[in-house]
Amino acid sequence: MDDKLDPIPQDAEESLPPPDTRLGKLARGGLERYPIWPVIKFFMNKKVPEHRHSGWYMLGGMALFFFIVQIITGVLLMVYYKPGQPWMSVNRIVMEVPYGALIRSMHHWSANLMILTLFLHMGSTLFMKAYRRPRELTWVTGLVLLSLVVLFGFSGYLLPWDDLSFFAVRIGVSEMEKIPALGPWMADLVRGGPDVSQETIGRFYALHVVILPLTVLLLIGVHLLLVQIQGVSEPDSFATMPPQKKKYRKFLGDFLVGEIPVWIFLFGLLVALSAALPREVHPEANTFAAAPEGIKPEWYLLAPYQALKLFPGKLEYVGIALMGFGPLLLLALPLFDRSIPADRRGKLVTRAAVLGVIGFVAMTAWGLLS
Repeated sequence: MDDKLDPIPQDAEESLPPPDTRLGKLARGGLERYPIWPVIKFFMNKKVPEHRHSGWYMLGGMALFFFIVQIITGVLLMVYYKPGQPWMSVNRIVMEVPYGALIRSMHHWSANLMILTLFLHMGSTLFMKAYRRPRELTWVTGLVLLSLVVLFGFSGYLLPWDDLSFFAVRIGVSEMEKIPALGPWMADLVRGGPDVSQETIGRFYALHVVILPLTVLLLIGVHLLLVQIQGVSEPDSFATMPPQKKKYRKFLGDFLVGEIPVWIFLFGLLVALSAALPREVHPEANTFAAAPEGIKPEWYLLAPYQALKLFPGKLEYVGIALMGFGPLLLLALPLFDRSIPADRRGKLVTRAAVLGVIGFVAMTAWGLLS
């Protein structure tokens, strides 16, 4: 039986580094076994535009870092968490498991920072107009990822089964129930009955640890693949520059290495926040008690929650319709604003985006202070 490896094709051989270099030997060894050199060559040749807005490119990697922390800390918490005894298992994690309180707090803070980073990331892509051709699908997958991550946070919020999370989820699902036609059916599906109960815990747990992680991982893979194939977007001020004035950085040699100190800083920030502001263990949920005063959703859901208060009575259905109309507008942006550089439509989108951000921040601040 012949144990010799297949020879390297001539066209691939010509594109390899010199055979007497370490990289050349590695490339030839890899090509003889697996066709990895085209991938390595792609990343070695990949470049990132360098301009005054280049810092915004790091937000995607930061969000991915927080997601990795979520996966690691979530798996560690799953070892001790029992859906049949939610509050008791969380209390045991915090009080008895070594470093359990720290891991739980890191899971909590990384979730909040991941959502905040994704909001900033989507805002930067919006203002840099990264949704335009040929990156329409990249924009859509990013919006879907943001929505799934917010749902990720909401599904995990109930799992401690304390009074704060119980009543906040009850309020959130009751708002869902007001959606015309599908609202009551969706609310019953989420709750597993007419009200939030232990049955809801099982559904939220399966959603939080199986369905959403697999879906998010799949979408992250698609999103990153699109970014690698199409490259990062260039703002109009850079795209319209003469080619000889444009500057680029190597993705592997400069950009990726430059993100490592940022990730180290983020890890230190997570540990510091978790130690200084640990996630508290609130009293166990009492499903027969009245809701405590001041119960409200998490900060990332406060804006729509507060906005609905501007539509009292029957006008609430108008507010719900407007809340659903906003995401549809964002999805349709690539069809509306397509000119490079931005024309009158693009400038209109920028002004509307500024107003939208101001409104979101104002509503969130109102909710936090009320």
